[in-house]
Amino acid sequence: MKPKIGALTIEGYRSFRHLQINGLGRVNLITGKNNTGKSSVLEALRILASDGSPAVLHSILRYREEDISDEEIAGQLAREDAYRYSTLFNGFPEFSSQLKPIEISTNASNSPLRLVLEAAWFSEEPDEGGTRRLVLKQGDLFGEREAFPGLIIKVAGGRRMLPFGRIGRYYRRPPWIRPDITDKTSLPCVFVSPYGGEQTATLGNMWDKIALSEREEDVVEALRIIDPEISAVSMIGGEGVRARRTAIVRADNLPCRVPLRSFGDGLNRLFGIILSLVSAKDGLLLVDEFENGMHHTVQLDVWRAIFRLAQKLDIQVFATSHSWDSIEAFQKAASETPEDGVLVRLSRKGEDIVATLFSEEELAVVARERIEVR
Repeated sequence: MKPKIGALTIEGYRSFRHLQINGLGRVNLITGKNNTGKSSVLEALRILASDGSPAVLHSILRYREEDISDEEIAGQLAREDAYRYSTLFNGFPEFSSQLKPIEISTNASNSPLRLVLEAAWFSEEPDEGGTRRLVLKQGDLFGEREAFPGLIIKVAGGRRMLPFGRIGRYYRRPPWIRPDITDKTSLPCVFVSPYGGEQTATLGNMWDKIALSEREEDVVEALRIIDPEISAVSMIGGEGVRARRTAIVRADNLPCRVPLRSFGDGLNRLFGIILSLVSAKDGLLLVDEFENGMHHTVQLDVWRAIFRLAQKLDIQVFATSHSWDSIEAFQKAASETPEDGVLVRLSRKGEDIVATLFSEEELAVVARERIEVR
């Protein structure tokens, strides 16, 4: 099976004036120095796969502390507040409706995907029936009482008008009245953050979808990479939206079940990655800073599990890393599988960021000669 995405184009997003990555594989490891846009590639993929979901935009902005507080949402957005959101655009410009649009596109195997984000101004005006609706305005309207800066999101299915002040409020609405926050996106996509910050409730929802299936066994088998004594894992607790969920483990060398958190950061990091992987069936898995929390001695077996499950479940993987140990383990795992493993190195060239791809043969030379590609 061909990977979901063979080529990716990102224009005008954050540090990318124009980034073109061709020849992507089933499992892709993105490297490069600090501030070369590794995490931004994952963000762009999340935005594209979700058709610009407000929940995904809010999550990205919140992680970078670029979202607006409740007090600011309640009042008029000032120029400096809109600037926080204009950091999505290349060059971190002052917000203006004249900003060059962001465009993210790919030649996905089933059908090409394309998303455009445009800066815009809106107002709320009554229609013939008296219902207030968003209306697109012309020009830059800072200081206008009824004017709101925001985004126009264009995808194949149409366009969405999204004032900045509504991103946070939309995210906090209950899921049953947030129609775009569903599993029915252009491409299923699961993201794993750098420091294992996924909420237990989120992992619990993932677990519920794979419990008592073959994929549950895949998770347990992966956990045995770190602790061979583990025989079972489950999620307990929770009957409501706010109810707490806890991952518990049964191990042959322990007299009773214990919380997964008792096993340390490495096992919990691995649990989050593998559970996210099996939950991304037929879609994308994105892992930021893959190696965090995992000792170098287990990384080869973890990469082997990722290659195996990515092929089995038709998943395309994009991960970032700064670690030579991770790169070396990735190369060894890639050499053992017929699925393509591709190393993508991002580097700065003047004001642009360019991508250099290493095939499995080239990656073998990189690993053997220990050529610097981080």
